[in-house]
Parts: sequence; structure tokens; C-alpha cells
Amino acid sequence: MTTSFIGYANDKQIRYSSSSGGIITAVIKYLFEAKRIDSFLGCTFNVEKCCYEPTLIHSYADYELAGSVYQEMDLIPFVKEHLAEIKKTILVVCSPCLVKAFRNILKKNGLEAIIIDYFCSGQTTIEGTYCYYRFMNIAKKDVLNIRYRGNGWPNGIEITLRSGEMIRRANYSEPWSTIHGSELFRPKRCFYCKNVESEHADISVGDPWLKEYIDTDTIGSSLFLVHSALGQSIVQEMLSNNKIVVKSVDYELFEKSQRPSLRRKSMVSDMKSYYDLVIKIINIKSYSKWAKKNRKNMKRHIWIMNHIVRPYSSMKKMSKFGIFKKIVGKIKSGGARIYWKKKIGSIGENWYKGEHVTMQNPHCLFFGNNVGIGKYTYFMPCCNFLGTEYHPKITVGDGTWIGICNSFAAIHGITIGKNVLFAGYVHVTDHSHGYEDITKPISKQPLISKGPVVIEDNCWLGFNSEILSGVHIGRNSVVAAHAVVTKDIPPYSIVAGNPARIVKQYNFETHEWEKYK
Repeated sequence: MTTSFIGYANDKQIRYSSSSGGIITAVIKYLFEAKRIDSFLGCTFNVEKCCYEPTLIHSYADYELAGSVYQEMDLIPFVKEHLAEIKKTILVVCSPCLVKAFRNILKKNGLEAIIIDYFCSGQTTIEGTYCYYRFMNIAKKDVLNIRYRGNGWPNGIEITLRSGEMIRRANYSEPWSTIHGSELFRPKRCFYCKNVESEHADISVGDPWLKEYIDTDTIGSSLFLVHSALGQSIVQEMLSNNKIVVKSVDYELFEKSQRPSLRRKSMVSDMKSYYDLVIKIINIKSYSKWAKKNRKNMKRHIWIMNHIVRPYSSMKKMSKFGIFKKIVGKIKSGGARIYWKKKIGSIGENWYKGEHVTMQNPHCLFFGNNVGIGKYTYFMPCCNFLGTEYHPKITVGDGTWIGICNSFAAIHGITIGKNVLFAGYVHVTDHSHGYEDITKPISKQPLISKGPVVIEDNCWLGFNSEILSGVHIGRNSVVAAHAVVTKDIPPYSIVAGNPARIVKQYNFETHEWEKYK
């Protein structure tokens, strides 16, 4: 029976120095001190080779706290070569895909094993790190050490040079995000792996990518699953000896925190033809050399994979006419992007625009990456009305999808966050027509506004809803169909009606949407 926990090492230095709460390091230290293990499969940084290498240690004093290591290592061959050095019980920390292999090898050789795996979204070869150095204009010979994570949470990459200079980059920032996203340095097995964690491990550990931790935790906590009676006994002993601080949580929090990885890995079977094609392409030496040459080429490679290779891989069952239609659509889409890129204020990668989209004063429009716009949508920033000049700005964040027949009108500003979802026929405006002077047609009266509109990240706006001027909608909120929003909406709220009122809010203690009182 798997049980779920969130916690951290009681040793403040271990907690801070580790990549996420220090639970793994605390277990290593405790098992050595309690003489429950005589060996640990760790790693150490080889300065001359500029990479991490596996090592077998027999005392916690020899342990090198490296944090997460985003670099492939040949752990299985190393253990096979050093079996004679393991006396009785070894602690192994590895990726989920290696757990069963380690169990079998060690059992066949009469050795006992305690195995911890980490939540895994896919590994990167050492060439990925070398590419990172190159993009950062760092010579390998100048590198004294690299830490991918640790020293606070979630932190990021820290490179120590021989000169003593320290180079720091935030977690999953450029250029690492492009290198990782390109999959050019992904081991072949990772494309087809379906495991985020392994039930055959004693304990599985990872980051709690949950809002309440992302917003407040700067030191680090571990979300971990305990699968075996042995794992349970270790956790209970450490609690009794005040080595860790933990609380029991629902398994759903693991699913929530690892949702992107779980979703991608659940689709591996459906994506096999795509992954087969990706591997063939990136193994073409000339293509691989071109894609890895610089970051610009690497981003182009990512675009090619997403917009050409992925659709092509699903064409095998399509008719020739269907394939032709799909290719023509891609060409049109690409041509539209080139045309609009010269006119729009800014436009990100993977931008999609449906048919008959109207963009008035396009220099006032700013689109992020992976933005989709449904057909018959209107963008109407107004720069001049009845002789009054305005300087409007409509901004649409990364990953936002706008349904069909939406309309956006602004004289000041409309700011839309990341991953916002618009259903059809949604209207957003930061102004309206004056009507006070009954001697003039309304069309001849000045525009009035309560201020710009802000819609924060991860919101969902239902069919035929309307957002009026001066409104600020907090993140992760839902606007019901046909609702008319006239006032600010706090984060994590559901509103409905005309005028819109809060009907539910998310409770972070119960992890449920609850009726608003």
C-alpha cells in the first residue's frame, strides 16, 4: 500500500543544500549512522572530464551532496564492476527505469538493497550540459563544478569556475529550457518510458510543484511516496529520531504536482510513431549538427518537430487528399505568421491564427508563445476616437487559447496571462460609450473607462461571457457561461450570473472547490 508524504530534513544545512527538502540525503545519513547499510551508490564530479561519475562509498563522511544531477551516468555497468566491494546492504538512488534491474542484479549476487527513485520526466546526456556551456560561452576547461539544483528551492544551475567566479541561472531558464525541450540530448529509452516513479522502489521522491509551495517555500520540501514495508520502517525510525519532519498527504497531490509528466508518459503508446520519427531525424548527423549549432537553430528544430514532424507522423492513416490539405494548411499558417510578424507589436513562437481574424492597429497587439486564436475573432485597440488619442496595448500570454468569435476592445489595456482558456463568443473591453448627453448620438459621445482589464494566469472564461472595464480577474478563476463581470474577482474563484457573483472558491486545506458563503 503506497502512502504519500510531504516533508523535509530536520538538519537545516541538508535541507537547504539539497535540491528539494533533503529527504534523500537525510535517509542516506541516517542509514549509515544506524549501520543499516554499508555501501551507497553515489556520484562525484570529475573536474578533468567535466562531468559527474558514479562512485561507491562506505561512509557518510565520503558523501558528496550534489543535488539533482541532470546528466546520464552508466550506473548499472558501474555496479556490476564493483559488486565485490559491497559487503551486505547497499542503498541505491536511481531513475524509475533502473529500479527493477538493480533489484535483480543485487538479488542474484546475494546482496540486500534499499532503493530510492526520483520522480523523472526524462534524463539528459552529458552532451546536453556541454551544449549549455557552449551557449553560455563557458569553456569546459574552466569549470570546477556544476550543480543543477540545490542551495534553496527551486534555485537553479550554479557553475563554479576555476577562477572562483560563480555563474547562477534560475531553474529551467534559458538556455537550459531550450536544450531540454529540444530532446536532442535525450537518451532513446526516455522517449518510450512510461514511468514517473516506480512502485518497485522502497521510496520515490520529488518536488512538490504545488502552488502553496511554489509561492512560499524558498528552502525546499520533498513530496515522497513510500511503497514498501521497509520504506515505511525507515520513515518511522527517522521520525522517532527527529531526523525528518513530514506530514501525510493524499496521493492526489502527487498526481497534481507531476501532472505534465504523468500526462506525457500516459500518451507514450499513442505517440510512438512520432517518437520513432524524431529519433530517426535527430540521428541524421547533418541535421543534428545543424540543430545543435546555436540556440536559434535549436528553437527552429523545436518548431519543426512540433509543426511538421508531429503532424506528419499521424498522416499514415490519412488519404492523399487529407495529407495535401494538412500541408497546405501548414504553409498558409506559416505564411500568415511571416506576414503578421512585420505588423504586430510582438509575436511568439508557435503562434496560430484561424480564418477571418480581424486585427485593428496590430502594432498594439503583443502575443506570447504557443498562442492560438479561433476564427472570426476581433482585436480592436482604439488609438483615436473623436479627436482623442489613446495608447492601448493588448497582451496575450504564453499558452493561451482564444476560441471562435471572441472580441477584445481597448483604449488603455487588456492584459491576459499565461494558459488562459477562452470559450466562444467572449467579449472583453476596457471601455464603453458615453450616453449622458441625449442631444447627441451615442456614437458621437466620448468613450468612458474604469481602467484596464487584467486576466491572470490559468483562468477559464465560459461561452458568451463578458468582462467589462476596470476588472481584475485573479489566477485560476472560472467565469461561467453568459456571466457579465463588472467587479474584480479574487484568485481561485468561480463566478456566475449578471452581474457575476462568486459561487465557489478553492480551499487549500481541503483541496476542494467549496460553495461560497
